[in-house]
Amino acid sequence: LDLVPIMNLVTILIPFLLMSAQFVHLAVIDLILPAIGPPQEVEQDEDTEPPLMLSLAITDQGYTILCDNGVVTGEPEEGAEPVDPSEAAPTIPCEERPCADAESYDYAELTRMIGLIKDEYPEDENIILVPESRVAYEIIVRTMDASREDTENKGSDGSARVLFPFVVIAGGAQ
Repeated sequence: LDLVPIMNLVTILIPFLLMSAQFVHLAVIDLILPAIGPPQEVEQDEDTEPPLMLSLAITDQGYTILCDNGVVTGEPEEGAEPVDPSEAAPTIPCEERPCADAESYDYAELTRMIGLIKDEYPEDENIILVPESRVAYEIIVRTMDASREDTENKGSDGSARVLFPFVVIAGGAQ
């Protein structure tokens, strides 16, 4: 019995199988990138109210929550005047300014504030993140996690409360 051809086949087959094996699993973060091109006009019925257009600016000073009528400065209150974003202090400042690392940001307070906004606009599901160019990737990912679901407040079925699951990352502020 001549086993040399079979041994040659196994010698070639083992490295080929090792090269095709997947040893590293990559994690994927679902997000929506902004569309390229001019914004398109969308006709809305007069009965429906316009979308919230919730944005979250991430700077080295903290988080600034922006809605369609200006900066959210604190607890939602009736008749609040809109504030100019360039003049407003961060809605959720860092513990130490400028923020030293990812641990300096207050993710629990961010989730609580976004939860209050979700209570007022339960139908909206989009949030736009506007990070500065020098904000670390870890901070962006942890901010996305904090704005997608509230793990502290469980739903009726025991799962985390969904806040704004569709995250769009916009071009960073300078």
